[in-house]
Amino acid sequence: MQKCTCPSCGASVVFQSRSSILAICEYCGSTLVRHDLNLENIGKMAELQVDGSPLQLRAQGQYQGGRFTVVGRIQLRYEKGLWNEWYLLFDDLRTGWLGESGGVYAVSFLTNVSDALPRFENLHPGERVPLKGQSYEVIQVERATCVAAEGELPFSISPGYSTPVVDLAGPGAKFATLDFSEEPPLVFMGQYVELEQFHLTGLREYDGW
Repeated sequence: MQKCTCPSCGASVVFQSRSSILAICEYCGSTLVRHDLNLENIGKMAELQVDGSPLQLRAQGQYQGGRFTVVGRIQLRYEKGLWNEWYLLFDDLRTGWLGESGGVYAVSFLTNVSDALPRFENLHPGERVPLKGQSYEVIQVERATCVAAEGELPFSISPGYSTPVVDLAGPGAKFATLDFSEEPPLVFMGQYVELEQFHLTGLREYDGW
């Protein structure tokens, strides 16, 4: 954990993960990029859109025997609506992502693969892609646009940032995402999970719950 001071409003800004380089000040909304102990203000973050998610920053849960805390969020827009990518910090200092779209949840981790990957423009729903010795089916091809972000993140991002992504389903409940914002593409692999399986605490409360 590293504590810094927001250069815009003077509030304390905490980086819980050593992998995080960006944080959104909770008090003034400034987007701050970390350079060792110094923070660079690169502008105000846009407002998050209300989406009814039960998750929020600092919620805690369990996954495969490990405990995690939600420390960041990217809200994205795609053809069918909004989805969230929640940045997770585990007690053993691993980091991962919890994707949330339309009540469907998937946990994934950045994974090194040796498989030759098709180009984004050559991928379409229904096609098969080999990953680590197993066959995955393309279920969604999108150009996602960042709406806003909060908390801390392992890379710099700003509203309007667009990235081509492909979601895939594997055997059983396995899940993967190909992020073509870099070359070679980033590969995130994990599985679909029911929200109840996380045993979450610190969820958002809504009137009428």
